[in-house]
Amino acid sequence: MPNRAVISGVWLALAAVGALALRLPALDRRPMHVDEANQAVKCGMLMESGYYRYDPNEHHGPTLYYLSLPFAWLTAGRDFAQTTEVSFRILPVLFGCGVILLLFAFRDAVGHGAAVVSALFTALSPAMVFYSRFYIQETLLVFFTFGLIVAGWRYLLSRSTGWALLAGLFAGLMHATKETCVIAYAAMAGALILTVLWGRWRGERLPAAKPLRTGPLLAALGVAAGVSALFFSSFFSNARGPLDSLLTYATYMARSAGRDTVHVHPWFYYLQILGWARFGAGPVWTEGIILVLAAGGCAAACVARSPADPPAGGAVSPPCVRPALLRFLAVYALLSAILYSAIPYKTPWSALSFLHGMILLAGVGAWSLLTRAPGRFAKVALAALLVAGLAHLGLQAHRANGRYRADPRNPYVYAHTSPDFLNLVARVAQIAAVAPDSQAMFIAVVADPHDQWPLPWYLRAFTHVGYWTEPDAVPLSVEPAVAIVAPDREAALRRRLNSAYQTEYYGLRPEVLLALDVRRDLWEAFLRTKAGTANERE
Repeated sequence: MPNRAVISGVWLALAAVGALALRLPALDRRPMHVDEANQAVKCGMLMESGYYRYDPNEHHGPTLYYLSLPFAWLTAGRDFAQTTEVSFRILPVLFGCGVILLLFAFRDAVGHGAAVVSALFTALSPAMVFYSRFYIQETLLVFFTFGLIVAGWRYLLSRSTGWALLAGLFAGLMHATKETCVIAYAAMAGALILTVLWGRWRGERLPAAKPLRTGPLLAALGVAAGVSALFFSSFFSNARGPLDSLLTYATYMARSAGRDTVHVHPWFYYLQILGWARFGAGPVWTEGIILVLAAGGCAAACVARSPADPPAGGAVSPPCVRPALLRFLAVYALLSAILYSAIPYKTPWSALSFLHGMILLAGVGAWSLLTRAPGRFAKVALAALLVAGLAHLGLQAHRANGRYRADPRNPYVYAHTSPDFLNLVARVAQIAAVAPDSQAMFIAVVADPHDQWPLPWYLRAFTHVGYWTEPDAVPLSVEPAVAIVAPDREAALRRRLNSAYQTEYYGLRPEVLLALDVRRDLWEAFLRTKAGTANERE
């Protein structure tokens, strides 16, 4: 009869395959978010020129761009114009599934059954699924953070220098991925201190196979610093990059203080999104089962005890130290949630960092309930409720990435590009098809910087595109074939143009429009082509 390790391994593998099946389909159907487009263009510059320089004011760390290069090269060579949404979104998909695979090395920490339940929650959580299909740094940060926890745990068990170095690698990759890694560092440090104090208060002693040595720990710190410096220095081509990666915290401290009013939300913002959200006539969204079972996991961590006299012989037994680890996870998840909630500046994808900790605890809580339930009937009833809860999460994940993939009634959709914007992009392509200069036609974009995105992504194949914030700055030695203009700037631009233009309006984001002005001669050529196509059909 297969042992627990084999059974749990099979279930973890199935969960990872299921997660991949849920995350992969139709990656190109959702319009590119402003942030996604920004990141993709940044990667495109690296892809074509080999040049990257860390910007301490925007864009976050460089791992997203460098790790995307193999997929971009495979799909488009070195031609950014030939890339697609899949070229970039495939990376977070793989890291989103990789979080589940890390549980293979963590099964003895939380328990085999709890690891399987955590894997299922990770695979089906609407937030985890939605942002695993989102080309931003968050899913990579979750993976590297969990990697640090796993490697740190394995090091404490084995005192192996290899695990210490791997922990350092993950810590360095966290810093090279996103500046908010310091929140995870702080939460881990606080959790470690409180866990040790908790154990001493309860009179528990945890043995060590070997005493902690400073050598492996210093080596781990060296690896972390080296990996971070390697990425931020653009592989030694930008000496100032590592310094900028530290100076950037002045910018992020200002944002976290709430000076950026666009992204300022109340302390309960994340709890509202995950607990119970409904917008207008849209459906109810909730990951409440994860929150409730995470509370159960915290309770299990509180009541669990390590023996006062651990096994002799110097060997560390996972069942002996597991209660301490569960307390660490409970405190870490709670501190992370508190820190993120206390910062006024909030974006919904930031919740992934502490949501994953809650998912691990939810697995512990669910398995604890199942194993402690009195009698077969109670166990079957709890198992049925768990399956129903998982199915409900999966249904919401499917809905979030299907019908509501760009709908503001989806709580994970945040200032997202409207599907109507794709009609603007299609119209520009239709005009290019009849323009003498084709994709070299002059396109003028006049709008606030934030409202110009995601145009640089969608116009990446056009070679003569200019971006300005004011109409007076547009050079008119050649009149634009197409002008894409914020409505409040349209009249001023039209006064400067000599040719007649046909105007259409398209939605960029909720309550944000863009005007598309097409030079009249090209508009009439387009209409003739359209009429000819209609006649051919008849």
